[in-house]
Amino acid sequence: MNAQKLLDLFAGDLTKYIKVTLLGDLNERSKKSAKYVTIDEPVTTDLWQSHLDGKQIIGIRPEFNNKCKWGCIDIDPADYRDYSEKKYVEIIRQHKLPLVPVKSKSGGLHLFLFLTDWADKNQVVEKLQEINKEYFLSKEVFPCNKAVGMPYHKWEAAVEYAYDDDNNAVILGRFLEIAESKKLSPKDFFAFKITEYEPEPFYREYPPCMQKVLHDGWTGDRNNMLFNICVLEMKRSEGALTLKQLKDIAWERQRIAFAKHKDGPLLRNESDGTAESVFKKGYEYMCPPKYGFIESICNKELCKTRRLGIMTQTPDIFTEFENVSYSQDTKTTYYEFTYKGVKIIVLPEDMKDEKTWRTKLLRYKIFWRTLPKTKKGPPLFELLMEALVNKAEESKDLNTKDTQEEIRFIALKDFFEKTWEQDDFSKLQSGYTVRKKGSSMVYFKRSTLDSWIKRNASHLFSSTIEALNFLGCKRHDYFEGEKNVWYVDMPDFEKDSKKSNGSTKKTISEMDDEYHNKFRAPKAEGTLQKDN
Repeated sequence: MNAQKLLDLFAGDLTKYIKVTLLGDLNERSKKSAKYVTIDEPVTTDLWQSHLDGKQIIGIRPEFNNKCKWGCIDIDPADYRDYSEKKYVEIIRQHKLPLVPVKSKSGGLHLFLFLTDWADKNQVVEKLQEINKEYFLSKEVFPCNKAVGMPYHKWEAAVEYAYDDDNNAVILGRFLEIAESKKLSPKDFFAFKITEYEPEPFYREYPPCMQKVLHDGWTGDRNNMLFNICVLEMKRSEGALTLKQLKDIAWERQRIAFAKHKDGPLLRNESDGTAESVFKKGYEYMCPPKYGFIESICNKELCKTRRLGIMTQTPDIFTEFENVSYSQDTKTTYYEFTYKGVKIIVLPEDMKDEKTWRTKLLRYKIFWRTLPKTKKGPPLFELLMEALVNKAEESKDLNTKDTQEEIRFIALKDFFEKTWEQDDFSKLQSGYTVRKKGSSMVYFKRSTLDSWIKRNASHLFSSTIEALNFLGCKRHDYFEGEKNVWYVDMPDFEKDSKKSNGSTKKTISEMDDEYHNKFRAPKAEGTLQKDN
């Protein structure tokens, strides 16, 4: 009687079946190993009865002639030790999913869908995948041209039993009742409305692996997994977390995620160390193939579509860029790195697009291959350039601050030499810089600086505004009877001169009063315009 009901319930490719033999050993994830052999004989009630009596285990393919009457989402946990079906049963109950959870022979979970009539295989798979992506993130959905192990082998003492909505294991007769009650017509199944599963804010944008870990826990590599959890938290906060906040979040997250780990959660100092490492080094996930510890639950293609996944993650080629540094002068920033063993220097304009980038690298006899296009999110090339800029450390040989101080010193010295006057503020309108006696402040009109740049310092500054900012100039609305007067603190040229020649003997420089009469007046050519 039950054999016939199961034959009808699991109607599929009944022209053959899979004979399953359990081998008795467990793999590294504590999954039961098995041997599979295809038997080209029809599936009958007698075969089903043999399965129920415990004489053999059978597997059946759900599809036949591109049609099917049932399907399955195969829940394959990252680790079968201490695995619990409770959360999955709760999701099915809470969201009223037309699925029957059944413990599989390997120790995981089969979520069976049963239909009242034959339906198009591809449509069934598409809908099941839609459900799977929202709630379960399984890697395998049937039909997929493979057989599924049938439940209730040795039915009176079965280990592949179903669960009801209250998470109670049920006997064979009750399973058949539940399966019948949850059957849907193909039309109703395709029209089934999927409600959002959001156990915490932004959960739908998490990487699939992170959802699995936070959902099921983790019994593998703790430190690397916590690193990824911290990366998620930094991405979720858009980098706004303080180090203390990240440490506190990491501590709480890992206490729950690693609760079933054989070694238990990490110690506080270990957890804090991992959080600090993420905080200092950047926010990129450890992903396969480089990091294999997470491979069993990785779904890279789906992760690429998630805002908090690798959709916004730097491409793997970034690891090939070494010794990334930068230096600056008044006009631009220089980025220097080693790529394919070659030391390369690029300017911001070389990084504006991939075509320009390729041309630049060709000058170093390196051919750059175009990075793949992404369906969603920013282009990979932009992510790569962003990572290079963020990774670049200031060059130790060309310290920006020292370089800029040297340029500032030279620029002001040359500017003052060509325009110097003392105390006579009426000369401001005539293109002079004026220092008030006893003060280190030098005053000038903007037009004076503009003229000096055009004639003497166009190689240093692109504009007068850039020079005013770089030199640290400030403005008076009204000073000593003049409007719109700019001023800057004059460097100690005499001190610098002593430092350079090692002498303490006073020497007369261009900035001394004694040297005042030797200054050249500004050239008459080119009339200077007054500030408005």
